[in-house]
Amino acid sequence: MNRVVDLLYHESDQELIYNALERTLKPGYFFGPHCHENLEICLMKEGECDIIINGERITVHKGEIMVIFPHMIHSFHVKSDQEAVFLQVHFSPENFIAADPKVNEYIRFLHYMSDRHIAYTFHPYTKQILSCVDRICEEVNTEVNMYHKSLANIYIYELLFLLSREIEKSVRKVFRINNPIAIRAIHFIRQNVENNITLDDIASNCNITTRYLSKIFKQYVNISVNDYLCITKIDKAMNYICNTELSITEISSKLQFSSAQYFSTVFKKYSGVTPKEYKNLRTKDI
Repeated sequence: MNRVVDLLYHESDQELIYNALERTLKPGYFFGPHCHENLEICLMKEGECDIIINGERITVHKGEIMVIFPHMIHSFHVKSDQEAVFLQVHFSPENFIAADPKVNEYIRFLHYMSDRHIAYTFHPYTKQILSCVDRICEEVNTEVNMYHKSLANIYIYELLFLLSREIEKSVRKVFRINNPIAIRAIHFIRQNVENNITLDDIASNCNITTRYLSKIFKQYVNISVNDYLCITKIDKAMNYICNTELSITEISSKLQFSSAQYFSTVFKKYSGVTPKEYKNLRTKDI
């Protein structure tokens, strides 16, 4: 019993979940492209929404769930004249993929999280999965007692097992980036997002020419290397805007933009809003 209590208190200190909430998107809504270090779950309750991942468009309907793995570029677009209502959860995979490799291999969803080639999974959801995600959202948005964070974290573990079971039975689609050069380039960019890296630097790290890198990246990631670098910088900027008191000028400088004005131009190109406009939004509702 003491070990269980210790675990609960330990878990209460862990920031496993970045956000969890129900969202309603109006007809015509568009956001993206963007990417982030968290794993994202989108469970559609009403309507439908197109989710574009690395250039591939998937329409997620009521009764379906999409899991988007870290660092994958994605956008949201509601094309129909009906609102899209879905539950959205972002959580960090780092505390899970460090588990024993034998456990990761046995539990399918943990295996997917540790496989850098996986971009997304897409399949119908069960009543159990809906209930679990509902409970996660409820606890994350409740702070009336000391147990809410621990319960939400425990429900994340439950969700991993439920998703593993459904993947075994009914997964509709799993998309992979099946090229080690593209994967290596992506991770080099992510690790050096605050450095002034160039296409030459990325190609050199991959031990190939810039021309071959550009070809491989476009073929397997569906966008250019420069676009991915810019999107990664904007994702990092969003994180700074949400979670720090840094000014726009300071963020611009940290991310190696030549000026705050140019930073704002690039930010709007990829997000649709300026950094100041983004700061005034509910910035975790993305």
